[in-house]
Amino acid sequence: MIFLHPIFLLVELAIVIGVDVLSGAKKQVTMMLEGSIFMVAFIMVMNPLINSRGAHVIWSFGGILITVEAVVYGVLMALSLLIVLLIFLSYNKCLTSQKFMYLFSRISPKLTLLTMITLRFVPLFLRRFRGITQAQSLRGIEVGHGNFRQRSIGVMKLMEVLLVSSFNNALQTADSMSSRGYASTKRTSFQRYRFTQRDILSLCWYLPLTAICFYEASKGVGRLVVYPSLGTMALNGQGLLVLLGVVLLVSFPLILEAWEWLWWNLLKL
Repeated sequence: MIFLHPIFLLVELAIVIGVDVLSGAKKQVTMMLEGSIFMVAFIMVMNPLINSRGAHVIWSFGGILITVEAVVYGVLMALSLLIVLLIFLSYNKCLTSQKFMYLFSRISPKLTLLTMITLRFVPLFLRRFRGITQAQSLRGIEVGHGNFRQRSIGVMKLMEVLLVSSFNNALQTADSMSSRGYASTKRTSFQRYRFTQRDILSLCWYLPLTAICFYEASKGVGRLVVYPSLGTMALNGQGLLVLLGVVLLVSFPLILEAWEWLWWNLLKL
């Protein structure tokens, strides 16, 4: 996040959640928000403990200073990380493997295929791990019970099964690609996507706003001064204008959806 300011981050967080819900990832958003509570709390607690910088000390024990600046910076880092995770939900919903191949296959087909397979393996590993955990629990192998040594042995057994299964599937995928003649002749492709007028209008919306945001961020607008002493969180006139630009930039999918909803209802009149 180029604007490290609580007002900017909270506005971006609200809009990104709205975009994720609009894209059909309401359940995933709920699960991620529930699962990220511990992560956010961990960052907020650990940063003041390991970072004693700051001018305003709020607590001191055992030579460790807890400062207001360290707490605020931990909150900003936690919000930034949460926004990035939520953005990836929209990415997974909107940019499918076919669209990813369409965008980058002409530039570097091998690297594009490798990247797509790598991104596919993360959710695939998680699904397989859950399935293997359920199967192993029927055999009496519970990773959540026992002492630390017993739980570690259970996790290692699960990882062993997961890796063996993944390697076998990778070999099957390689054999399938080889039998279909992948990379044996000149590569051909079929693309069903076209660059339309709507895409041009979207670029005309995104590019100027993105350039303005980066330019203003390079001048320090929308950035809260945390160290060495916490600055004011109030936004001046220029900061409010930049915040408006960020809202227009991030909420573009919501604006499109609202426009289509309005246009559809006008057509029905």
